[in-house]
Amino acid sequence: MYRLISAGFGVLLALATPAQASSLCPGANTEVQMLECMQRSLKKSDRQLNQLYQELVTRFKDEGASPGRPTQDVALKKAQRTWIAFRDASCELETYESVGGSGYATIHTHCLLKQTQARVQYLKRISGMP
Repeated sequence: MYRLISAGFGVLLALATPAQASSLCPGANTEVQMLECMQRSLKKSDRQLNQLYQELVTRFKDEGASPGRPTQDVALKKAQRTWIAFRDASCELETYESVGGSGYATIHTHCLLKQTQARVQYLKRISGMP
């Protein structure tokens, strides 16, 4: 687990405290249990993200069509592809120092989970959902 600490112009990566880790997966007592819990949470968040994304693509279909300007669904698709690349690169950077360590999979999954949850909230705001 990790947390970001602001440090002047940059952000540092630090391991999360056991209390922070247990708040995400309160029943997890081992690294394996923590990873399994986070993987389940990531799958759930990913399904939610994909469902919301598909609903928005359908809703935005043909919105704003004009010469030389993409429709809103095309803009959303481009933004989503860019976000996926950003998420993957960000998690690679944030977990760089843990590669090869016993906690890498958990740390990387946590990064993906937090990024995905944030994207779900962003798409909800775009859609007008609470």
